[in-house]
Amino acid sequence: MTKKGKKQGGMILTSKRGKMESPWKRGSFPGDTVAGGIFLTILAACCFGLLPLFAKTAYAGGFNPYSFSLFRVVFTAIFLFAILKYQNKSLVIEKKDVITLFKASFFGYYLMMVTLCVSYTLMATGLATVLHFVYPVATMAGAVIIYKEKTNVVQIGAMAISLVGIYFLVGLESQGSLNVTGFTLALSSGFFYAYYILTVSHGTIKTMNSFVVIFYITLFNSITLLVTCILMDNLPHQMTPMGFMATVMVALVSSVIAMVAFQAGLKKISATSATILSTFEVVTSLIAGIALLGENFSVFQMMGSTLIMASVVAVALSE
Repeated sequence: MTKKGKKQGGMILTSKRGKMESPWKRGSFPGDTVAGGIFLTILAACCFGLLPLFAKTAYAGGFNPYSFSLFRVVFTAIFLFAILKYQNKSLVIEKKDVITLFKASFFGYYLMMVTLCVSYTLMATGLATVLHFVYPVATMAGAVIIYKEKTNVVQIGAMAISLVGIYFLVGLESQGSLNVTGFTLALSSGFFYAYYILTVSHGTIKTMNSFVVIFYITLFNSITLLVTCILMDNLPHQMTPMGFMATVMVALVSSVIAMVAFQAGLKKISATSATILSTFEVVTSLIAGIALLGENFSVFQMMGSTLIMASVVAVALSE
């Protein structure tokens, strides 16, 4: 007499003894519903929001933006390789998917990281962050124009509210002159990230195992960032144990969990909704800064946080 297992995603998750297996052992996240997709996307935003905390610790420990990004993607690729091997997952993918993932990695994530990091050295980080968050608008436009996705009044309204909230959070009190090069790079970083999101949320990439997708993205990023660091002499010459540990933690939290959760969430909700929910990242960064770094909290930041959370609730209800 055999025992039946619960059917999930077209697969029956049972072990040889008839016991339920963890979906993690099948390489999937617990999020086979729209609600699960929303949860995973917000989880990803929270994990991404902790990135500045890890970055500040790493910079104080001998790293710079380029070497920090390099160590982050290298450790992420190593962690994901270990997870996939533990799951006995094949890393063999179609040639066309390799090309698509490389383009998403280079023209999307790599160029986004480089342009945003450089813009932070040329202008106020608050203004650069506001310009970077053009990506929800760019993603929505690309989804509608290129992929013929439908949008609604709630999504458009929520996006507008979230952008105003971001400006209140990080842009309204920013000071300093506007650098044309910094402005261009920060704005470009948003378009590069929109390209990344649109690429990994459509076609065969969307149906691939989330761990495999992010493994190849970070593997390709490891190569391009290593070359960049060597050419620019940006490899760390001295690092503290705390700085090194920060790169390990950012890989686990803001890459393995965040990137895989975001990719898994994209399987259940639209790219437009995902980018709006991702604005919660800024709120998380603010809370982490106040709680752990002793940063100030102004009335404008409270207003911005409220607007962003309102947009997240609106999108979640509309889904």
